[in-house]
Order: sequence, then structure tokens, then C-alpha cells
Amino acid sequence: MIYTLSSMPVLAIVLIVFLVWVGVRAINPRTIRYRQLYILPSTFLVISANQIFNSYNVSVGGILAWTAATVVAGGISLWIAEKTPINFDRIAGTIDLPGTWMTLSLILVFIGARIYFGRQLYVTPELRADVGFTAKIVAMTGLVTGYYLGRSGSFLIRYFRAGT
Repeated sequence: MIYTLSSMPVLAIVLIVFLVWVGVRAINPRTIRYRQLYILPSTFLVISANQIFNSYNVSVGGILAWTAATVVAGGISLWIAEKTPINFDRIAGTIDLPGTWMTLSLILVFIGARIYFGRQLYVTPELRADVGFTAKIVAMTGLVTGYYLGRSGSFLIRYFRAGT
């Protein structure tokens, strides 16, 4: 584990620390500005774009796997988030969110999966050209991206529909 962390690029470590910090903060109820709902979906969209266009030899199948995973997870997350009780203050531009362990759990699963896939690629570099393997990587990222797109999208829709 120490070797894995010590061989990571500094930007990856900063990203991991940021994501864990966001996940830990999400455990307790909190008040956030509505603009903060864009942070996690944007982060995972950038990670997805990096994987699809820069990191792997992703084929049409990989893009379809990412798209399908994102749409399915986004739809489920949208449906679940609609039932989440939240309060709005349109004048202050804030949203009161309940605490949840889901954010931290999903971030830790994502980090663990990324470390696993990275280790597999380190041991067997030929997997970088394996369409099935890269499809699994981008689909996993698509699931996380879709979850945060759906959740944030639901909260933003409810925020902007709410009266002042």
C-alpha cells in the first residue's frame, strides 16, 4: 500500500485527498451554496474525459459502456435524490443537505477500484489495449459520474423550481 501511494503522481494524491475531504464533510448535515453542487460532477466528468481521450485505448464499446453506466446510475441517483429532504434559501443561495455516508463510501470504492486497475495495468501493461478491460475502467468511472450528475441535477432542479 505504501509503495502504491509513493509511486502515484502528486496530482493524483491531491485529488484523492480532496475527494476524501468532500466525502468526510458529507457525513454531517451541512449548508452549501448551490454552486457547490457542480464540483463533484465536474470532477468526475474531467476524470472520465481524461480516461476516454488520454489514458486508455478506448474503443466505441468503451464509450458505450461509459455512456450506459452514466445514464443508468444518473437515472437511479435522480430517482433516489428526489426523495431526499432538503431545504432551500433562495435569497442566500444556499441548500441545507442531510448527512449521508453514501458520498464517502462511493468515493472510497472509486479510489480502491482505481488503485486496483492501476495495479493491474502496472503488472500487465498489455491490458491497456484490451477493450474489455478498459471498458470496465470507464464504466466504473461512468457509474460514479452518473451518480453525482443525477444527485446534483435533482437538487439543482428542485432549487431552481423553488420559489423565493
